[in-house]
Amino acid sequence: MSYFNNFERLFMQRSLELIDTYNGEYETTQLLNGLIGLLFFPHERMRELIPEISLQELEAWGFDPDCIVNAGANKEPRELRLGEIIRRLRNSVAHCRVNPFPNDDRPCEGFFFADNNGFEAKIPTNQIKNLMRNLLEHLLQQ
Repeated sequence: MSYFNNFERLFMQRSLELIDTYNGEYETTQLLNGLIGLLFFPHERMRELIPEISLQELEAWGFDPDCIVNAGANKEPRELRLGEIIRRLRNSVAHCRVNPFPNDDRPCEGFFFADNNGFEAKIPTNQIKNLMRNLLEHLLQQ
C-alpha cells in the first residue's frame, strides 16, 4: 500500500483548486506550475493507485485520445495506459520538454509535451485540467 499522507493529499487538492479558481492573465502558467503537484506526487508516491485504464477509456474523463501524437518506445497510442501517460507527462515537465501552442485568440491554448523516449502529446488546457481533476478524484477516494 502507498504511503499517502495528509501533506500529499492537501498539496494535490490545493494545486487543483488553484488551477480551477485562477482566472487571470497567467492561467496557463498557473496550470503548468500546478502540474508539478498533480503529476509528480501521483507518479512518485502513489503509482500503484493510478488506475490501469486505457487511453480510449480516458474519453469518459473528457480527454481526447488524439492528444497523444506519438506513444514513443515503438508503441501505438492505443497501447498506452493511464500510468504510462502520467509518467510520460511527468518526464516531459521534469525535463523541461514542454512548450505552449497558441491559437488565434490566446497566446497559449495548451502545451506540447515530449520525452526522451519519443512520446509526444499536444493537449489543450481544458483537457489537461480534465485529466488531472479525474486522476485526483480517483486517488482521493483510495
